[in-house]
Amino acid sequence: MDNVLFVMNMQDMYAGKNRNKEKYSYNAEDLLNKINKRIAEYQPEEVFYIKSIGKGLFKGALPKDGSKDSELASTLKIVSKNIYSKGKPDCFTNDALRDFIRARNVKEIEFVGIDTGEEIGKTAFTATEDMEIKVVYNEMALITIDPDKASKYREKLRKTRVTFKQDW
Repeated sequence: MDNVLFVMNMQDMYAGKNRNKEKYSYNAEDLLNKINKRIAEYQPEEVFYIKSIGKGLFKGALPKDGSKDSELASTLKIVSKNIYSKGKPDCFTNDALRDFIRARNVKEIEFVGIDTGEEIGKTAFTATEDMEIKVVYNEMALITIDPDKASKYREKLRKTRVTFKQDW
């Protein structure tokens, strides 16, 4: 397993039909269609779904584990059981995910989905700097909720092994 796809935050809260459309005003249906096309290009075992879950007293605006908001969007193509939750921005704070990616000797991670502003950046930084994995930001299938935060990470990542893909 050399290349994998990380599908980020495609939960009901961010991409579902009943999401807060004022707060999350992007075209979620179009995004879901693009992501489903990318999922179809990978083998099922190469697709990883990453969910942000609020934990503890200070969970902020993240959905609570087990709630409707925390479920993956109903129109998202689910092809594997590689579903991981995280309570911090960096996906690799989830030890099970980090260990699995290392054990499989992954060489490249493509990111699609919804970036709340810093989580793809922080995960990409860990992947490139600590794990020596190449990262692809697929901007055709990626929405950023907080572009200001995201741009700081993108500038930092342009100096690492990150490719910003704008078509496929």
